Amino acid sequence: MILFYTPNSPYARTARIALREWKVLEAAEERLAANREADNPVLEFSPVGRVPTLVHAGLVITEARSVFAYIRNFAGGGNAGEADWKMVAEEGQIAGFLEGIAFWVREKRRTPESRSDVLLKVERDRMMRCLNHLDTLAATAALPDVSQFRGATLASALHLMDAHQFCRDWKNNKALTAWFEQQRDRPSMRETEPQI
Repeated sequence: MILFYTPNSPYARTARIALREWKVLEAAEERLAANREADNPVLEFSPVGRVPTLVHAGLVITEARSVFAYIRNFAGGGNAGEADWKMVAEEGQIAGFLEGIAFWVREKRRTPESRSDVLLKVERDRMMRCLNHLDTLAATAALPDVSQFRGATLASALHLMDAHQFCRDWKNNKALTAWFEQQRDRPSMRETEPQI
């Protein structure tokens, strides 16, 4: 099993967390990819060329959720539960939160004159709505730990947001902060910390 990743991709981080949480790290080789480069080793297996990409038993899996589910299934943890629509709905909310944070990272890398202030405001508004919603879920103990895709995705998003200081006062969401601090202390999170 080969998992292609980049150190700062929150999407690839979810797969790296899965390898550790589901105790299959020894069965996999983590390989660095070179996104947006002509010599990206992922291109040997997939024309998409993004991370995470998992290669195993003749399969090439490229979506973070699918990679996580495959690793979990490989470890004997069962399938991701497509029929659990409450879980699917929560996952969509959390994935949308990460999508906004990832957009913000990319937009902030652009030169100031190339950035869209309108889109940055849209993403900031989305981030604030999501933080309030997630804090409510955390207060009712409705958030899973990082051994589940939703938890790994949320922890990766919060870490990325915090590291880039997109919302300096997000920790006013006390329940969400307490949840994040518990997850951040897990070995799978420490071992996959991005190089920001």
